[in-house]
Formats: sequence, C-alpha cells, structure tokens
Amino acid sequence: MAACCGNGAALLAPDWRSKNERFWLVLLQVCVSATLAARGWLTWKWDSPVRGLVWQEEWWSGLLEKQFSIPWEEFAKKSDPVITSGLALIGCLLIALAIAPWLAGRFPKGRWLLWVAAFLLLVDSVARWVGKDYDFGMAIEHSLQMFTPVALYFALSFPKRIRAVALGIAVATALTFIGHGFYAAGIHPVPLSYQTMTAKLLGTGGEATLRFLLIAGWLDIMAAIALFIAPLRRPALLYCLGWGLLTALARVVSHFNFSVSGWALDPWLAETLVRSSHWMMPLLLLGLLRRDSRLP
Repeated sequence: MAACCGNGAALLAPDWRSKNERFWLVLLQVCVSATLAARGWLTWKWDSPVRGLVWQEEWWSGLLEKQFSIPWEEFAKKSDPVITSGLALIGCLLIALAIAPWLAGRFPKGRWLLWVAAFLLLVDSVARWVGKDYDFGMAIEHSLQMFTPVALYFALSFPKRIRAVALGIAVATALTFIGHGFYAAGIHPVPLSYQTMTAKLLGTGGEATLRFLLIAGWLDIMAAIALFIAPLRRPALLYCLGWGLLTALARVVSHFNFSVSGWALDPWLAETLVRSSHWMMPLLLLGLLRRDSRLP
C-alpha cells in the first residue's frame, strides 16, 4: 500500500486496502506516463511546434536588438542548430519524466516533478495554439494532456479531495472534446489530417467524410455539455471513452503498413499514446461514479 501511494495518499480515500481504489490511481499514473513518454518521443524524434514560438519575429526581434545587439537576420541564420538541440533536450526530459508518476507515488518530495511535466506540456500546447493562429479550439484541445499531471499531484497530495480532482478531470475532458468538435464540425477549418484519416478508415469520399466529421464534431460538443447534466453524465462518459479510444487508435491503424519498415508505427504509435488521456480519463470518471454518484 505504501509503495503505491506514499504516506497512505490515495485517489479516493486515505485507505488503499480496496483493490478498486488502487486500480484508478494506477490508471492515472499510467496515463501520465504514456502522455509524457509519447510527447517526449515526438518532440525528440519528430520536432515540435515550440520551434515556431522561437521563430516569432515580432515577439523577439526587439528584445534581441535592444538587449543583446543581435539583428533578427543574424539570429535567424545561426539559431536553428541551437533550437534543434534544445528541442531534443526537452524531448529527452519529457521521456525521463515519464517515471515521475511512479516516483511521486513513492516519494512525496518528488511530486514537484509533476509540475515540471505539466509546464512542458503547457508550453507545447501554447505553441500549437499560436501555430493555429490562436484558434479557440486549439487553445483548449490539449486540456486533458496538460491537466493529467496536475490531477495526479492533487490526487496524491490531497487524497480526501476526490470530488475536486474529479471535477477538474471532467472540465478538462469537456474542453478537450469541445476543441476536437470545433475542428470536426467545421467551426474552425477541418484539418486535412482529419479528412484523410477518416476517408482512409471508412472508405468515404470527400463530401461523405465531411458529413461524418460534422456529425462527430457536434456529438463531441454535446457530450462535453452532457458531462455536467447528472442524468446524462454516464452516457456522455461512455461516448467520450469509446470515441476517445477510437480516435486515438485511428492514428496508428490508418497508417499501419506491413510493407514499410517498422510497419509505419513511428510516429503513429506515439500519436496514439499521447492521446491516452482522451479515453483513460473518461474511464476513470466512470469508475469514480460507481463509488459516488455525485461526482464530478
């Protein structure tokens, strides 16, 4: 019991004698580890939108010229190798932080590592938001990925505040699905990746693919709202669980190819794993509802 939670900390109660309670904490730990390891691999091996933050000329040119007497043109010519090395370092750090959920469970003094992980995921998400011209949907789409390390921190540090943790996870789930829904429903321009992946999996043409995504997008938005309507909460979570799992698996399934070296699993397996929270957190909330119907 102490090895799992450290000082008796628990997600649902101070006492971890129940196998059911241990399972939900471990699920949260697995989710955080998978998210960090996958995001780290993608950053290290496949670059990161954080590069775009550094290349925001309107942000940095004045500072560079006034404080360091470095013209933007000179910075642009010489900075790329440094940025590449920095992103590789961030990727390796994220991969290393994948062990933080387990260290945090054993050693309370190591729980600050979860905040480091959350900060790095926040920077990645902000970079994606800026890269999408400040779309509202992108601002909230990665809420679950960012929030899971924070949820684990509070679950371990304040074991009696289960309702607060559950509410935070529910809000993050709703924001993530609304963000996805905005893109799928065409409120923001539908990403080409959504269209090609859906068409490949379903064998549909362009118009039918867009209709399917339109329906799925509005279902995402309605499910997010239904999370906070007590009679609809369980069906909404079941939808989020099923659809979150399917859309995560779609990344690897739609690109899987026996004839390609490594079966084209890289980077698509990591793209699947980085979305673990999209289905694991609805599953966790369903488990908590079995214990307390007032949650979240």
